[in-house]
Amino acid sequence: MTRKRKYIIGILLIIWFAFLLTDFYLAKASKSPVFAIPIVVYKDGGSTEYYGLGYKIIKYVNLTVERGTEVTKMDFGTWFMRFSPVIN
Repeated sequence: MTRKRKYIIGILLIIWFAFLLTDFYLAKASKSPVFAIPIVVYKDGGSTEYYGLGYKIIKYVNLTVERGTEVTKMDFGTWFMRFSPVIN
């Protein structure tokens, strides 16, 4: 492998890792991700599945009469993670 190719692969890995960490910490703070794309929106109040480069974020939203829409939790995992809402 040439030196230039190693350099390009290293830069791409650093960029990917920055995307992953940014979206992970936003999900941890119950905020929508920046680098992941919303693919599926459910009709349960607005729950959304976001897909990033090798990862998936699921934002669970409940619709209540008193408070309107509220984010109940956010899951971060692989593309194979399944949507499983919390039943109250």
